[in-house]
Amino acid sequence: MKNLILFLLVFTAMNAGAQSISNMTLLGNKNEFTTGGTPSGWHYASCWGYVANGREYAIIGHYEGTTVYDVTDPSNIVNKGTVSGPGSFYNYREMKTYSHYLYIVSEGGSGVQIVDLQYLPDSIHFIRNYTFSGYTRSHSISQEGRYLYCNGGNYNNGGVFILDLLDPENPVKRGQWGTRYVHDCFIKNDTIYAAAISAGYFVLLDARNKDSIKFIREFTYPGAVTHNAWTTDDGNILVTTDEGGSNHAKIWNFTDISNQVQLADITPYDGASMVHNAYIKGDLLYLAHYRAGVIVYNISNPSSPTEVGHYDTYPGTNSTAYQGCWNVYPYLPSGNIIASDIATGLYVLSLGTQTSVSQTTEIADDFTLSQNYPNPFNPLTVITYYVPKSSRVKLTVTDALGKQVAVLVNEIQNKGSYSAEFNAGALSSGTYFYRIEAGDFVQTKKMTLVK
Repeated sequence: MKNLILFLLVFTAMNAGAQSISNMTLLGNKNEFTTGGTPSGWHYASCWGYVANGREYAIIGHYEGTTVYDVTDPSNIVNKGTVSGPGSFYNYREMKTYSHYLYIVSEGGSGVQIVDLQYLPDSIHFIRNYTFSGYTRSHSISQEGRYLYCNGGNYNNGGVFILDLLDPENPVKRGQWGTRYVHDCFIKNDTIYAAAISAGYFVLLDARNKDSIKFIREFTYPGAVTHNAWTTDDGNILVTTDEGGSNHAKIWNFTDISNQVQLADITPYDGASMVHNAYIKGDLLYLAHYRAGVIVYNISNPSSPTEVGHYDTYPGTNSTAYQGCWNVYPYLPSGNIIASDIATGLYVLSLGTQTSVSQTTEIADDFTLSQNYPNPFNPLTVITYYVPKSSRVKLTVTDALGKQVAVLVNEIQNKGSYSAEFNAGALSSGTYFYRIEAGDFVQTKKMTLVK
C-alpha cells in the first residue's frame, strides 16, 4: 500500500508539472536574455508582430530593452537589433507598430521610445524618447490608424491619452480621460474598450473627437479584475480577461452596447491557471494564459467556445501565479503565432487547420489572402497576404458597384509575407472589396469603411 501511495504521489506531481501540448507545433524558440530581470527568473515581457518586404518579424520586450527578430524562417530566428530600455519590477514592456515605426512603453520610464524599422532586414534605428511635462511612463500602449493610446503610468491619474502620429517621429498629444486608471485598451472605429483593472470595471469611451474623449458607459461583474478586452470584427462579441478575481476570460454579446449579456466563462484546460491577454482573429480566440501557455478556441458559437489547441510554454506546476505566457500575437500572414514566455523567451507556433473553423490557419505552401485589419476601419486598414513563390502580384480595391478605386500592388514579388496599407480617406462609408491576382491564384474579400 505504501508503494502504491508513493507511486500515486509521484505520478500526480509529474502530471501537475508536465508541459501540455494539443494540436499545436513549436516551430522555433529564442531565449537570449537569461541573466537579468526582477524578480529573479523574470526575463521577458510582451511581444508583437511586424511585416515588411515579404518578411515576418517578432518583437519582444525583456529586462534589457526590446529586440526585433526575423522569424520568416522559424527554424532560423535571427536577431536584427535591440533597443535598450529602462528596467522595472516584472520588466513591464509593451509595444505597437504604425507604418514603419515601432513604439515602446515601459513602467521604468523613457516615455514612448520611437524606433525606425524601415532599414530591415539589415538593422533597426532608434529615433528618440518622447515625453512631456508630467509624463515619463505608461503601462501599455494601443494603436488604431495613426493614433496611439497610452494607458496607465504616471500621467492623468493613470488614465488613457491619445498621441497623433501625423509626423510619426514627433507625436502630438491630443485628448485624455482619467476618471479611472486604465490598464490596457482596445480601439475599434474610434471607440475605446478600456480595462479599468484596479476598479474592476470595463469602460466604453468615445474617441471620435481626438481632442476630447467622452465617457459612454461602464459595467462590472462578479470577479471583475478586467485586464484587457477585444472584439470580433463586427463588434458584436466582446471578450474580457480577468487578471485576478475570476482569473478567466469571459465572452459577451455586445450587440447592444447599453446592455451586455454574458455568454460564456472560459475555464482553461488545466483548470487552474490565470488568463492574461485575449485576441480575436475570425472565429478564433487566442489567449495568453500564463502557466497554461497559449490556448486557442473556436468561438463561432460564442455561447459554447471549443478549444482547438494549446501549447504550454511553462512546464511547472499549474496555478494562478504570474509566470508563463505573457502575450500572444496571431496576425502574421503566414498563419504562424508569436508568443512570449516570461522565463523562456520567444516562441513561434503553428496551429493545425480546423475544418469546422471559418478562419483557418494559413498554410505556408499556398497563396493566402488574410482579412484586412482593422475591419470595419476608418480610414486606414492593412491587408496582408502570403506569396509562396515568385509571382506577379496585383492587389486592387473596388467599390460595391465594381468600380476600381485603388491599385495597392502591381509588381513581381518573391516568396514571403507582405502587407499593403489602404487609405480610404477620400472615399465614402460603405462596403468595398479587395482582390488579389497572383499567378493562377485569385481571391476577393469584403471590408467595411465606417466614417
